[in-house]
Amino acid sequence: MSNGPTFETATSKVWFLRTADDTGGEVHEQRVEYSPDTRFPPTHYHPIPDERFEIESGEMLAIVDGEKRLLSAGETIEMTRGTRHTMRNPSKDEPAVVLWETRPALRTGEFHLAAAGLENGSGLLDRAAFAHGFRDVFRLPGVQGLLLPLLARLASVGRTGK
Repeated sequence: MSNGPTFETATSKVWFLRTADDTGGEVHEQRVEYSPDTRFPPTHYHPIPDERFEIESGEMLAIVDGEKRLLSAGETIEMTRGTRHTMRNPSKDEPAVVLWETRPALRTGEFHLAAAGLENGSGLLDRAAFAHGFRDVFRLPGVQGLLLPLLARLASVGRTGK
């Protein structure tokens, strides 16, 4: 990872290796270095794309359809569309590096860039509008997912007054 990352967050560095533009929409590939002891992102699923994660170094704790799985360097895990999942680096000391592919690419790169751009102080309505805007690549399950369209509409009304 000699070149600088495509973007950084408080808990990760992300390098885009191949994007939808590079592959004619076939795949988005990125390498992510997760800081030690990251938090779980919200449990989510993808309605169209499939994902493949290869642990290059460190460990990642995955929860897939409610089942925990600790993945070590050299292991891979695939999330087919519709699979509810979340992952984090559980190590207190060591970063984890993951090669992550999404097929088809759709707007995966744009999603990650926009997610990184959300401020920590972003409110519920802004986050709902963001998630709803990328519903082709990312969905929240259950009640959260059912409420997103309504919350996104409230966010829109709040911005425009209409």
